[in-house]
Amino acid sequence: MGDEPRPGWVLEALALAVVVLGAFSAGVLAERLRLDLQRSDMLRRYDRALREHQEQIIQSEKHSGGQKSTRPSADRGRRCEASRASRFSSASS
Repeated sequence: MGDEPRPGWVLEALALAVVVLGAFSAGVLAERLRLDLQRSDMLRRYDRALREHQEQIIQSEKHSGGQKSTRPSADRGRRCEASRASRFSSASS
């Protein structure tokens, strides 16, 4: 007789679940906002460094007379084509 269930225990359990879920959601939101702020700062620094690097490239191209430097891989391709051409010309002779 002393262990009778109270009529409002279901509502109290639901209210507690809502409070816990709300606190969890608020924590997740706060963490996401904090990480988003850090990511924005990092992307801003990266963008600034990228712009500075591109500006340095532009300045070095201006100082070198506007000529673009050839890539080593492009030079290697040209050398391979020249050696093939010389092999074919000597083989046909």
